[in-house]
Amino acid sequence: MMPKRDKLFLPFALLLFLLLPPVVAPGLQAAEPPLVRIAHGAFNEKIATLWVGVEQGLFRKHGVNVEVINIRSGPQTIAALSSGDIQIAYTIPGSVLSAAAGGMDIAFFAGLVNRADGDFLAAPALRTAEALKAKKVGVQSIGGGVWSMTMLALEYLGLEPTRDKILLMVLGDQSVLTQAIATGGIDATYLSYSYSATLKEKGYNVLVDMGKAPIVYQGLALATQRSYLKQNPQIVDSILRGVMESVAFIQTPSRKDAVLKSLAKNLRLKNAQDAESGYQVLQWLYSFDINPNLKGVQNMHRLLALTNPKMNSVRSENVIDEAPVQRLEKSAFYRDLSAQTRK
Repeated sequence: MMPKRDKLFLPFALLLFLLLPPVVAPGLQAAEPPLVRIAHGAFNEKIATLWVGVEQGLFRKHGVNVEVINIRSGPQTIAALSSGDIQIAYTIPGSVLSAAAGGMDIAFFAGLVNRADGDFLAAPALRTAEALKAKKVGVQSIGGGVWSMTMLALEYLGLEPTRDKILLMVLGDQSVLTQAIATGGIDATYLSYSYSATLKEKGYNVLVDMGKAPIVYQGLALATQRSYLKQNPQIVDSILRGVMESVAFIQTPSRKDAVLKSLAKNLRLKNAQDAESGYQVLQWLYSFDINPNLKGVQNMHRLLALTNPKMNSVRSENVIDEAPVQRLEKSAFYRDLSAQTRK
């Protein structure tokens, strides 16, 4: 027969066992997913696939911990990539081609925005391309995304900055450019649809709707050093899976409120309704075809070579690595997700 004191001890021991945290052998502890820092210099709705992927846990679902970082310019982003401070850049052909011309072994491995978009618009009094001659046009940086769109828009309108005495003014990101044109500091600028919507309501003239014009373009794409692609194929594959799920999430009607809130928060808009135009753009701007657009890269290469002779030492084909997307498209994950979105 068990002594009385032992009978009293058993419930206490059981309670203590339940309250104490479990002891797990070091080798059995769940490993923290690898950290991948992705930097971008743009500041518009086209970053949504990264923001939503992080906020909804879609990258973690595929085994990577993604941190999205805003760096103000393409050259700074490439410098951070070169130093190892970031692992991936979400950037444009100008930055990658310039880096390659400088000797960096870098490549695009996924094109998330493979077409032009946004508005090149002018002050209410300026209604024609001819009216832009000898006027001031704002850009974020020379060689950056806003500059790229601006140069393509001017070319489409039959204008050339030097010949037509158009002054390109480096001012800042799109929030700064919006303020500058609204206050008369500049006469025209390129803006993404999220930023141009309010100005159009106030009578500012859209000289080129980049999304409707027949302009070949490679927009924001994921790029990294080739050594990183070779050494980390599983991480790269996980990033692409997270991106694809984020695109599917953004284009699912029942998820609209979550996407609007994400856009409003990250773009620092007053309310979610202000993000409506950007949300609508993402429904046609994103797609499941994320192969980098070689013709779009070549078109930007052509423009950059006009002012930078070093571009002649680079081939557009050499800054694209198609292997990661090819692996993705052969996977059951990609086939299943594509089938689900078609329903």
